[in-house]
Amino acid sequence: MKQLAETRFPHLFAVTELDKLPGLFKPRRYLYHCARCKWSFVVNDGRRGALRPIAEDGKTLTREEVVARAETFAAGPCPAMRAVAEAHLHVNGSHGRAPANVERSRQPEVRTNQLQH
Repeated sequence: MKQLAETRFPHLFAVTELDKLPGLFKPRRYLYHCARCKWSFVVNDGRRGALRPIAEDGKTLTREEVVARAETFAAGPCPAMRAVAEAHLHVNGSHGRAPANVERSRQPEVRTNQLQH
C-alpha cells in the first residue's frame, strides 16, 4: 500500500472549448471532463488561469469538495484510478510488490539487421 500512496494517477481529460467571455483581452474558457471519474473543471472562468470544479449532477459543491477536487486537477490522483488500483492490489495481495513466483521478464536481445549481407 505504501507504493500505492506514493503513486499518482492523473485524470484522463477530454477538453472542450467553451465560449469566449465578453471583453477585448478575456481568455477562452475550456471544459475539462475526466473520462474515468466524470469530474469536470472549467478553466479560465472569469480570469486567465482560474480553475472551477463543477458538480456532475448540477448540485453546488461545498467549499471542501471544491478544494479537494482542485488539488487533483494537475497531477491527480483520479479517484476512479485510485479505486481500481486499490481493488487490484487487494485481489492480488501483492501490496505493490511483484509476487515471488512470477518470473522476471527478460530483456529482448538486440539483433543486427538481417537484410544486410
